[in-house]
Amino acid sequence: MKITNNYNVPEPLVTLASKEYYSKGASQYSVTELMAPPKVKRLREKYDAEIEQDVSDMLWSMLGSALHVVMERGQTEGYISEERIFAKVDDVTVSGAIDLQKVTPEGIVLIDYKFTSAWAVMQEKTEWQQQLNIYKWLVETVKRKKVVGLQICAFIRDFSRHETKEGYPNSPIHMVDIPMWDSVTTETYVRERLEMHRNAKVAQDFEEELQPCSDEERWMSETTYAVKRDGRKTAIRVFKSLEEANELALKEKGYVETREGEPRRCVGNFCGVSKWCEQYNGGFHVTA
Repeated sequence: MKITNNYNVPEPLVTLASKEYYSKGASQYSVTELMAPPKVKRLREKYDAEIEQDVSDMLWSMLGSALHVVMERGQTEGYISEERIFAKVDDVTVSGAIDLQKVTPEGIVLIDYKFTSAWAVMQEKTEWQQQLNIYKWLVETVKRKKVVGLQICAFIRDFSRHETKEGYPNSPIHMVDIPMWDSVTTETYVRERLEMHRNAKVAQDFEEELQPCSDEERWMSETTYAVKRDGRKTAIRVFKSLEEANELALKEKGYVETREGEPRRCVGNFCGVSKWCEQYNGGFHVTA
């Protein structure tokens, strides 16, 4: 991947962005790679030399790397920082780097740091459950230690003290409790993901079409229906149901504007490979 500097930020920041702080060690898959859509992983490897990212878009990842370095140096009694754990699943090695382990008399609480948005905290992202529960499985399988809790320590980059929405975090650093899975559920999930990645690699090696990303993997937003009236710029109301929208439009003597859902991961190029993806460039909706 090439780092660009389109906005002429100071060179030390470019150097910092170019440094590789992350290593998955002697494993074929890290936890984050395992969770990623197989199609994305294969395209990233194929087009690695052509992928570009501007340093201005790497602010939060750089802050995340800096936080990890600081926390690793500031070891505290009763806590284990930045430990990478390796597990063998058949002929494949999977590893996960756990940000923080809080050791208690009852067992271990696993904590992961996230620079994220208030919206993500309020939605409790599925990926957080997957990631933390694989960490739990690694600790219990490899270290033979009991895990009694999973938490996200969220650093909320868009926090506002004036926000009054229900469920909005009450501080810029917010702890999120993550539901725990049993070990059988997690191992089944890990094996399913490994099989999907194996199949994707075989397909790429034989120049076959890769399995499309699912709507969930593409962060597909819902299609909504806005009730509007001529002469008014904003919608009177937005519905998830076309039937409800039509009812109000009839009552208000207005009309319904359909707002198609879109794959936010692809549109924002959060995968980094949308320009080479025939699934995205060929249209939003595909068979998963």
